[in-house]
Amino acid sequence: MIGLTLYDVLAIPTTASTDDVRKAYKQKALETHPDKLEPTATEHERRAAEGKFRNVCDAFEVLGDPLKRKAYDDRIQLAQQNKKVWDEQQNRRVKERDEWARKAKDRSEARMKERADFYENLKRIKEEKQRYAEMVEQFYEDLRECHPEWELRRQAALQRKEMADKGHIPRRYTTH
Repeated sequence: MIGLTLYDVLAIPTTASTDDVRKAYKQKALETHPDKLEPTATEHERRAAEGKFRNVCDAFEVLGDPLKRKAYDDRIQLAQQNKKVWDEQQNRRVKERDEWARKAKDRSEARMKERADFYENLKRIKEEKQRYAEMVEQFYEDLRECHPEWELRRQAALQRKEMADKGHIPRRYTTH
């Protein structure tokens, strides 16, 4: 249903006859009339009772007149049809939002996986570089052990290069 209808106010089915509407009105009017309240009722309770009584009177005014009732039933039927259309549109929008959210989540997870792979590759490259540096150092260590004069020649070459860079060695010993 659309919500609280005039039929709900009088607590009658939509197929009720005019006599049933009249009987229901009399019963609800007696139940909700503000004069039935206790003398100690608060102003808020009185306003609430007046509102309920007004709703009962309005329901009887519409449902008691066959022409007004027909127009009301047509509006209710149209509202129910519109509600179905709106519900279908709402469901479509919900599905579209869910699909968008799923795709956004997939994109986010893909980016996070790429980032994790990047850092994993970076870590692997650093480890390989470290292993390479260790291997080169081990190679030089083995070379020094096998050929101790190699280290002496290397040190001398480094000193000549340093002196040449500073300009302390004559040109004839420097290489271009």
